[in-house]
Amino acid sequence: MKKFKFKLSQIIIGLFLLPLVALSQPKVVVLPFQNMDGHMELNTICYEMQDSVFKAFNLKDPGNKYLELIPLTDVEEVLFEMNLDPSNPQYPSDMWKAVKKLGAKYVILGTFNVQANRILMNTYIYDVDFKLAYPDYQALDMFKPQEQILENVPFILESLFPFFVDMK
Repeated sequence: MKKFKFKLSQIIIGLFLLPLVALSQPKVVVLPFQNMDGHMELNTICYEMQDSVFKAFNLKDPGNKYLELIPLTDVEEVLFEMNLDPSNPQYPSDMWKAVKKLGAKYVILGTFNVQANRILMNTYIYDVDFKLAYPDYQALDMFKPQEQILENVPFILESLFPFFVDMK
């Protein structure tokens, strides 16, 4: 009889916990964009794009139906603690340590450089386990003057957000 009660209690607990597990969404971190150009005066773009993309995703999914964004304050804290700078050539390899520490499943990361007095920008979703970008969900070849780079954000959202919807 004790075995039966124990198994029954396990089943009841499982039935209550299963919906909670099913409701949890993948954790996603938006990292500062990487300045591939090397001009230090462009480093503000790294954080400006990170902030704008984070806000756009947050507005698109305010109830965390598809994803759970890791707060930017947590990201900043870990990057500072690990002394990671998006303008450093080692950033692409070192960022994975920060991502693991943040507990993210996916990473949204962009790169940019200057060509013909314009900013060429690309943005990707990476799987943390494989460290690979998903080829069908990328915002590529956005080419704008520096004053208009925030116009890329809707295109980034439109290109990347369907990944999280399609996962459902």
